[in-house]
Amino acid sequence: MTAAIVVIVVLLALAWANGANDVAKGVATLTGSGMSSAARAIMWGTACTLIGGLAAAVWGAALVSTFSSGFLAADFPVTIGFVGGVVVGAAAWVLLATRFGLPVSTTHALLGGIVGTVLVLAGPEGLRTAAVANKALLPLLLSPLLAIALCWMLLLLARFVEKKIPAWRPGCCEREDWQHNPFVCAEDQQAVPAPIAQRVLIVLHWLSSGATSFARGLNDVPKIAAFLILVLALVPALPFSASDPVWPIVAVAVVMGLGGLWGGMRVLRVLAHRVSPLDSTRGLMANVSTSLLVLAATPLGLPVSTTHVSTGALMGVRWSEGIKPQQGDALKLILFGWLITLPVAGGFAATSAWLFQTIG
Repeated sequence: MTAAIVVIVVLLALAWANGANDVAKGVATLTGSGMSSAARAIMWGTACTLIGGLAAAVWGAALVSTFSSGFLAADFPVTIGFVGGVVVGAAAWVLLATRFGLPVSTTHALLGGIVGTVLVLAGPEGLRTAAVANKALLPLLLSPLLAIALCWMLLLLARFVEKKIPAWRPGCCEREDWQHNPFVCAEDQQAVPAPIAQRVLIVLHWLSSGATSFARGLNDVPKIAAFLILVLALVPALPFSASDPVWPIVAVAVVMGLGGLWGGMRVLRVLAHRVSPLDSTRGLMANVSTSLLVLAATPLGLPVSTTHVSTGALMGVRWSEGIKPQQGDALKLILFGWLITLPVAGGFAATSAWLFQTIG
C-alpha cells in the first residue's frame, strides 16, 4: 500500500512536470510573434490543454491501452515495481529538464522508462519489440519530419495571402506593432480592410494555438493516466476503482494544468524566441501543422510527441524561410534533448525498478 501511494505521488509529479514542460509548445507562437504576453499565452494554453485532457476520457482509450500493456510481452508480470520504475524514471528526467528550460518529450521519457524497467526485470523477452518499434519509435521519428514538410507546404500556400499583407518597412511603425497587425504599415490606408477582416488572422492564430494545446492534452493525458489505472488495478485496497478510467484521466488533466500555470515560462522563453523568428502567419502555420498531426495520431493510439511535432513545425518555418542561426539559437539544445531523453529516462527507470525490486 505504501509503495502504491508513493508511485501515485510520483505519477502526479510527472503530470505536473509534463504541464510545465509542454504547455509552451502550443502557445510559443503567440508570444514569439508578439501577439500575446507570456502570462496570457500560458493561461490560454493551460485552459485548452485541460479541455483536451478531459476529452481523453472519451477519445483516449487507444493510448491508455497502448501504454498500459501494448509494449509488454503477454507473460510479463505487471507489478508495482514495474509501474514505479517507469514513472520515477520519466518524472525524474522531465522534472530535471524543465528546471533547466530544456524542451523534452514526456512520451519519449515514458517509452524509455518502459524499456529500461522491463530490461531490468525480465530482459528483452519482456518487450514486444515490434510494437515498440512500429507503434512508438517510428511515429516518434517520423512525426517531426512530417511536421516540417506540412508546415513548409502550408507556408508556400500562405505566401499568396502574404502578398496582400503589407510588409514591414523601417520607419513606418515599430516592428512589434506590425507583427500584431500588419496593416498599420499599409501605404494606402484607404485600401486597408475593415477592422473585422484585419482581425481574422489574429483570431485564426489564437484558435490554432488552442487546437494545438487541446491536441496535446488529448494525446498526453491518457499516456500518464494509463499507469495510474494500473496502480489502482494492482492495489484493490485503495479507495478508488480501476474499472472507472474517468477520474484518473480527470486527476492527471487537472494536475497537468496546474503544472503549466506554475512552471511553463522557462520552456516558453526557449521555443518562442530561440528557434525561429515568428510573425502571425508563420505562427499560424506552425500551429496548424502541429494540431493536425497530433489530433490525427491520437485515435489511432500512436504516441507522437507534441514536443517533437511542434518543434519540427518551427524548424519547418525556419528552413522554408532560409533563416540562419542567431546568437542564443536553441536548435542544438533541443536536438540534444531529443537524443538523450530515451537513454537517460531509461537509466533512471532501470535504477528505480532495481531499487523497488530490492526493497520489495
